[in-house]
Amino acid sequence: MHELVDENETEAQLAATCAKVGSHLYMRPGVKLDVRPVTQADKDSMQVVFSMGGSGTRLRHVTNDDYSKHLIDVGGKPISRHVVDLWTAAGFEDLCMLIDDTHRGTSVADYYKDGSEIGATIRYSVEHDKLGSGGALKFAIDGGVITRPFINHYPDDVIVNYPGFAEDFAAVVLAAFRAGYLCVVLCVPGKNYPYGVVEDKDGKVVDFVEKPFIAKDTNTAVFGMSDGAFGLIRAIAPGKEVKIERGVLQQLAHEDKMLKVLLPTEMWIPVNDDPNLTKLMEVVGGSGRA
Repeated sequence: MHELVDENETEAQLAATCAKVGSHLYMRPGVKLDVRPVTQADKDSMQVVFSMGGSGTRLRHVTNDDYSKHLIDVGGKPISRHVVDLWTAAGFEDLCMLIDDTHRGTSVADYYKDGSEIGATIRYSVEHDKLGSGGALKFAIDGGVITRPFINHYPDDVIVNYPGFAEDFAAVVLAAFRAGYLCVVLCVPGKNYPYGVVEDKDGKVVDFVEKPFIAKDTNTAVFGMSDGAFGLIRAIAPGKEVKIERGVLQQLAHEDKMLKVLLPTEMWIPVNDDPNLTKLMEVVGGSGRA
């Protein structure tokens, strides 16, 4: 049987079963970390990476493929600004944007420029071929754009109703690095499956559940990476399209070098299709148009 859980109310469940490591961040029992408030020196020691090279095909009816989906207006500013502003407002000033050399990438660079207008310094890594999330990070490291430990935050994975997220997550990441881990991934405790599930016994239907909550810790595509893992990233075959999840992150997990921290599902909106774009508009307001 599938759990009858409302994905908009998961924090109470996390609070009852996990250790709290931030205002709205939790860890499963078993790991002890020395989590300390981050200083400005801590923030200056890290880069924040925004991977923005996707084609945005599921929202192309909104952009008409004229610009990057990361620039779709929601609540008076682009989707990506809702993510970027979380980090700059917290004092993280060294930003890297991974874009491609198409008109979509150019639209991102034209909007953000050198970062001075948002109180940051932005370095760009511009791909000439589709490299995937892993290949794009390798390209940026090899090209000297990413030079230090970093937090990777896809700018269409919007964290809502949690203004202190950046400092809280960075504090957990740095604590994990001090403990010898090389990576921290941000997960939510489950999501609603988008289809109906039909359970059977010997072919006879015994249960029919519409869009059940699947209680499996789910990757939000936000992670912190130590420079101790750069060797694994550099080992990716040059010019090859590789997902970071299917290579480097999987290897770090197998080597026991990765930790997981949990965020309530209701605070994560992956804006990769119409329903989630609408959901973000409901939370922050806006038209969903440039």
